[in-house]
Amino acid sequence: MPESDVDLRARIVRGAADAYRATDFHQVGPAEVAAHAGVTVDEVRRAFPSWDLLVVAVVDRWSNGGRRATWSVAERHGAVAYLRARLEDGQREPGLVRLRIALLSAASAPGHPASGWFRHQYTKSFEDVALALVRDVVAGRETRGTSPRHAAEQLVALFEGLQLQAMLLDGTDLLAGWDRAVARMRAGWAGAAVTA
Repeated sequence: MPESDVDLRARIVRGAADAYRATDFHQVGPAEVAAHAGVTVDEVRRAFPSWDLLVVAVVDRWSNGGRRATWSVAERHGAVAYLRARLEDGQREPGLVRLRIALLSAASAPGHPASGWFRHQYTKSFEDVALALVRDVVAGRETRGTSPRHAAEQLVALFEGLQLQAMLLDGTDLLAGWDRAVARMRAGWAGAAVTA
């Protein structure tokens, strides 16, 4: 039975993700994707006439898949544990973290074809963290009086910044850095709650 267009696209997206895992993202093109997907270059180009659409599909599959897989951590243990679990996922997938960070920078330009999609995804991720922090305050996991929105700004900035540092600075211990910084932030949140 011939492969459907939907199945072919899914296979190509999986192959592209494997290519980005195996090779620096600047070196991945249609030939590398085709080799990892077990299809021809023409099939890659036919399924994804725009390279940007394929890259968006890869990032969507990885980012949203990781978010869905770890959201239960947020529900059981809170926003801090959720983002730490996402950092652990990223340590297992460094090629895809590099791709995502590079694309966030590129897609911040209003003229980039995927700018709107990336901004929407980033906003949704941020709102997920803010919602988890609201629940954390209600459940007593974070200090009452903590501003969930401000805490989310700090946690997301730390999450993004530490991933970048881990890519660029030798000897960076990503998770230990996260734990230290979060402990200091929580002390600040508690202090702000007392003086408020």
